[in-house]
Amino acid sequence: MHRVAVVLLVVLAAGVAAAQQPGSYTPVENPYQADLAFTSGRPINLFVEIDGVRVDGIVLVPGGDPRAGEQVDCQIQVLGTSVADKRATVNAVILLEDADDKPLERVTLDAFRVKPGKPFDEKQKRVVSGDALLGATKVYVLVQVGF
Repeated sequence: MHRVAVVLLVVLAAGVAAAQQPGSYTPVENPYQADLAFTSGRPINLFVEIDGVRVDGIVLVPGGDPRAGEQVDCQIQVLGTSVADKRATVNAVILLEDADDKPLERVTLDAFRVKPGKPFDEKQKRVVSGDALLGATKVYVLVQVGF
């Protein structure tokens, strides 16, 4: 019984330690471009490092239930951390696409600045068509970093 408790304690401690380690980031070219799966309100996980700016993900959250033919107030959030040694400017664009890769709507964020060695949580409001939110199954993401 004592051995089982020790094994469980070791497994639990390893799990907690792994949960506290920062995620692994893939170094990518600047600008970063990718086609990814999309579900409204769920994070678009990136975990990429672009010239010292680590982008965890982007989330597009509608302010209400999308309806065909109507515009929806949305909040778009970009999360990450800068490990660069100077201030960076981040530009981000997402293109909502349907299952056949047909573009539905382009959402461009205003450029924003990130401080060196600091996390960032950029939130911007945009109006997106309900048709695009209802029909989107993929998203094309472009993130560019400048200094």
